[in-house]
Amino acid sequence: MHKLARRFAVVAAAGGFALGLTATSASAGAQATWTVAPGGAITAHADVPTLTVPAATLTCDGSDATGSVKSGSGLNGAGIGQIDSLTFDNCGLAGISFEVTASGTPWALNVSGVNSGDPDRVDGTITGITAHIEGTGCSADFSGDVTGYFDNATSELVVDGGGDLTASNANCLGLINDGDVASFEAAYAVTPGQTITLD
Repeated sequence: MHKLARRFAVVAAAGGFALGLTATSASAGAQATWTVAPGGAITAHADVPTLTVPAATLTCDGSDATGSVKSGSGLNGAGIGQIDSLTFDNCGLAGISFEVTASGTPWALNVSGVNSGDPDRVDGTITGITAHIEGTGCSADFSGDVTGYFDNATSELVVDGGGDLTASNANCLGLINDGDVASFEAAYAVTPGQTITLD
């Protein structure tokens, strides 16, 4: 059983999946295109991902993802990759064990530009997320998008807690309520490593 975490956990650990993205410019304009190498199938792992709502935090021992990224030059940042599957291990909230089930895959991986404050970081989003959590006396659905960045210095794609991942169909003893906006935080190390550069 996991104890209820009472504050946000900023995880050095998703999406999904660290993409290993490398960018060579400080920003990307609306019409920017990208080069990805080598591309293809990826796997990824995160340690201790968390999902925080106003009253509680769901913590898992780990998470694994599979997916793919496009290959070549002249690529649009939108849909530059995708998450095909995402699993979570040994999750708990308020002393209750939970199963977390991702659905509606593939989810889109999108690149928007290089972080203005850190040239090692490539900003982006994961869109189209849907998931269900289920534990004794508690269940809820979540859907929406999350924000994050790839850190070239650590080769991790960090899901940073931003976005609009929102709870619905909640029946969870008041710990999770319809309309709660959840903060998902994790960092996924990707294999094999990828690079993405502005054309």
